[in-house]
Order: sequence, then C-alpha cells, then structure tokens
Amino acid sequence: MRPYVLFYESNTYRFYGAARVLVWLMTHLEQVRPLFVAPSDGILPQRVREAGIETIILPGPEVWTRPQHGPRWSQLARQGWALPAWMAHTRALARLARARQVLGIHANSTRAAILAGPAAHLAGIPLWWHLRRQRPMARQERLAYALADRVICISQGVKQGLGSPPKAIVIPDGIPSTRIRPDASGRALRQRLGWPEEAPVVGMVASLAPNKRQHLFIRMALTLAQTFPQARFLLAGHRPQGAPPDYETHLHQLARPLEEKGHLVFLGWVEDVSQVYAAMDIFVFPSANEGLGLAPIEAMWMGLPVVRTASAGAEETVREGETGFLIPVDDLDALIQRVHRLLQNPHLRVQMGRAGQTLARQEFTARRMAQRMEALFRK
Repeated sequence: MRPYVLFYESNTYRFYGAARVLVWLMTHLEQVRPLFVAPSDGILPQRVREAGIETIILPGPEVWTRPQHGPRWSQLARQGWALPAWMAHTRALARLARARQVLGIHANSTRAAILAGPAAHLAGIPLWWHLRRQRPMARQERLAYALADRVICISQGVKQGLGSPPKAIVIPDGIPSTRIRPDASGRALRQRLGWPEEAPVVGMVASLAPNKRQHLFIRMALTLAQTFPQARFLLAGHRPQGAPPDYETHLHQLARPLEEKGHLVFLGWVEDVSQVYAAMDIFVFPSANEGLGLAPIEAMWMGLPVVRTASAGAEETVREGETGFLIPVDDLDALIQRVHRLLQNPHLRVQMGRAGQTLARQEFTARRMAQRMEALFRK
C-alpha cells in the first residue's frame, strides 16, 4: 500500500494559481497517497474533494489562518488570544500524522509552513515548504525556513530571491494534459466578439490586480492600434479577493477608446481558457512579480509566442528570441517594440509558438512535477 503524504494549506477561501497547482500535483501522484488537511472549509477543500482526494478539516483559529486587517498591535493581540486554540490544532495535526504514518507534511504556502511546522516536529517527520513567489528572507520566511527540512521553489528566481540557501531545491510547476486543449478553436469567440477571422489578436490572461500590470497592456494596445488598426486586444481575468476595486475602474477608463470601438474586450473570468488562447495570435504577460507564471506556460502549450517581463521564472519559461521575448519590468517601450515585431511577422509568430509548445510539453507537465516531488518525498 502506498504511504501517505499530508498536504496542508491554511488559505482555503481562494482558488487561484497556487491552489490549482496543488490539486494537479495531488491528482498526479503515483507512489504516495495524498491526504489533504485544512483548518477550515472553503473553496479549496471543496475542489480537492471533487478531485477524489481524501480531505480532513481540523478546525483552527481563523485569526491564524486568514490575513488580518487593522493595527499591528490589534492583530498580535487577537493572535495571542487564539494561541491556545492554535496549539490544540497543532497537536491534533501531529496526532493525525502519526495515526496515518505519513512520510511528511507538505505546506503549500509560507503561512501553512509556519502553522504546520511545529506539528511536523511533534510527529518526528519532515516538513516540505512549497514557496511559489519570489520574496526576500524576511521574518516570516526565516521562521518557515527554520521549521522546514526542504524548501521547494518553483523557479530559480524564487530560489535566488531567498539567497539560494542550502535547503532550497527547484521543482517547476506543471499543468495536466487535460487543462489545455491544443486543438481548441477560437473561431466561436471571435465571431461572438464580432472580430474578423483574419484580425491578429493580442491577449493576456491574469487576475485584474495592479501587480499584473494590465494598464501596461492597455497602453501598449492604444499605441499599436494606431499602426495596426486591424489588430484586436483581449483581456481575460477578474478582480480577485483583496485587489483594489479602483484598479479595474481605472483599466476601463484607460481602455475606453478601444472598448467603444469593440477593438479591446474584457472577458472576465473564463473557466475553459483553451478557447481564449485559441483566439489569440500573441500572448502578453507584463506582470511585475511572479514565481513562475502559469498563464505563459498555458499559452505556450497552445502554441503561442509569449512576450513577458523578466520576473522570476521568466528565463525558464521563455527562451529569448526562440519561444518569445523577455522585457524589463514596467518597460512600456520594450513591450510595444516586441509585440510590434510579432504583429509584423506572422511567420515568426508561428515559429516561436511551435518552439514554445515543444518546450512546455517537455518541461512543464503535472506528471513531471509529481515525479520530482515523489522523488523528494521518498528520500
């Protein structure tokens, strides 16, 4: 019988990239059995159950698991009052780990590592901290690092952001073959939008949040539309919980000249992204900070050339001049120049798209990610 690995996440009320990849990882394991544990119910446990993975809710104090607002002293006071409940949660987690004879605990975020680390210590098993965003070794990261036996970084950029400490290893995220349908057609979407079939489409898929830099995409579109009036521009994604609502308002104000003509469209949230990518000819990702970037990988799976900022993970996903172009963060001129070049050259778009598709299917698959994780778990 396959041994268990306990997967722990405290952020149960959101289901974005990190949570989605966690589900993909657990469903692609072959040598170990995943047991998902969370301190509260929510959208993530719901999705984990739907994937057929055993899920256990061990109630924990919300003040330790959700981001808190208000003065720092008030946050610390609330956490202090909840400390006994958190200690009880820790002991319950350790008992569960011992009862199931798990190989170790996988913590899917920094907060999860801090919460689950003492339980792993009590149970005498390793803690694997999965770090998904480039960040310096600040107070929380130092605590998580001290508790962890290994730190799983999703890119070299994330590892370097920590200062490349000895516990850190790199295991890139991957997507399942069922996530993207390379044979999907974008014709229906183009027809619904009233766009000519021959019009080149430049697109972006990302949450509507300031760090994703949709405002740069729109400024790029406003400039390129003057030279390429036949071009169309597509933004898919919605405002995530916690993102400022005025940013989305600002985006619509900025895009009004193109929106009124129907040349730029905000699609909002799209569950089946294959049809969105299929409607595009060029994928743009000007995000200011990433750990790796799932959307560029998905776009590459669909055979699209990618223009993205040189944030963490960029060089591992985009090979400059081969599968796309890398630009400095917040460099609007460079963004315009690279997309202009691709709009001018359909042959280059196809060539880069094919190279990117080959790279993505070789390096960024959920099964490859799971195999690397299992090798770590079984050491």
